[in-house]
Amino acid sequence: MAVTRLQHATAVIILTTAVGLFGFQAVSPALPGMRDALGISTQNIGWVMTAYAIPAFIFVPLAGLWADRFGKKVVLVPSLLLFGIAGGLIVHAPDPITLFALRFIQGIGGSAIITLNYALLGDLFAGAQRTRLAGWLGAIQNVGSSAVPIVAGALATIAWYWPFALLWTAVPIAIHAALCLDESQEQKPVSRGGAFLGHAWTHLASRPVIETLIMTGGFIFVGFGALITYLPLYMKDTFNAPELVIGLVMGARAISGVFMAGGLPWAESRFSQRSLVAVSFVGMAISSGIVPFAPNIWGLLASSIIYGAAFGIVRPMLQLKLLDLSPPDLRATLSSAGTFALRMGQAISPVVAGLYLAFGSYDGMYLWFGVIALGFAIYAYWAKCLQPGIRSGTS
Repeated sequence: MAVTRLQHATAVIILTTAVGLFGFQAVSPALPGMRDALGISTQNIGWVMTAYAIPAFIFVPLAGLWADRFGKKVVLVPSLLLFGIAGGLIVHAPDPITLFALRFIQGIGGSAIITLNYALLGDLFAGAQRTRLAGWLGAIQNVGSSAVPIVAGALATIAWYWPFALLWTAVPIAIHAALCLDESQEQKPVSRGGAFLGHAWTHLASRPVIETLIMTGGFIFVGFGALITYLPLYMKDTFNAPELVIGLVMGARAISGVFMAGGLPWAESRFSQRSLVAVSFVGMAISSGIVPFAPNIWGLLASSIIYGAAFGIVRPMLQLKLLDLSPPDLRATLSSAGTFALRMGQAISPVVAGLYLAFGSYDGMYLWFGVIALGFAIYAYWAKCLQPGIRSGTS
């Protein structure tokens, strides 16, 4: 049976979603070995993550606007190539400066990846089918969040730099996208030039979109600094855990995450978006609050599983909300705004956590991040964007 263009496009969406995980998940288990091998201080190791996230401040908005104006394929293919080549070359990085520079270049390519997979999803699917595929993407993200740290942890036991070899897989995905994506399936803009920019700004500046972006940055801020970047270091410093065990604990969140993301259509049909998002933030607060009281690795495993369940709901729910708020010709633009909020949280959170650790303790950091998560749960409960029937442009 011949493979249809829709099936090729679906494969590109799925593969792009999977390889996008390598930007952070393949790096996390390597941080302790990288810190020791290259002489990076504990307070500064978070810059390995931040250097990748910083380019988003410029290139995520540009990627979305360019994709809506000129075509998603035109932007996606070179982004995948840059992501894979710069990331793969880190295997040969001899010092921290080279490492940070390649991570920055990799982040330029990575800026478009998560943006455009969901924009293509919005172009090709609608209704329950869109929710179902978004759930699959959420499950893939969670499976990848489990498998990638485990594989990366095993590779890091050989040498800290071997996990970066995984980044080369983005190159054949780029070639597949170049050969198989059909630009005629994409939604085209209804206006050009300044009119297009004004059209985009009207929707980006609406209250529902702004609220959704605040919560998108919020869930990443809560989880990324404390529960992704510094949890491996906490396990190493507190329990002297080996890299493979660190990878297993970091990957355990996929167990619950896959279950929750896969059940997203069922959950959305029975509970309000407001309830699902607010409860997810409460789960993140519990996950962070457990860490200071965990007597052993098993307690941290429970924290990871709870975090995975919360993440498996809140990420696809907020991405679907942005698609609901997007006019057909602005899906990449609004998806890029969501990615911008994600990258902002990823850039700021490790630095904030590192600054806290310069003066405080791991325990205090995790408790404070738990309090912040509870604050976002309250915000989600009252946010207008999560009321039924709200669309972009509603003030």
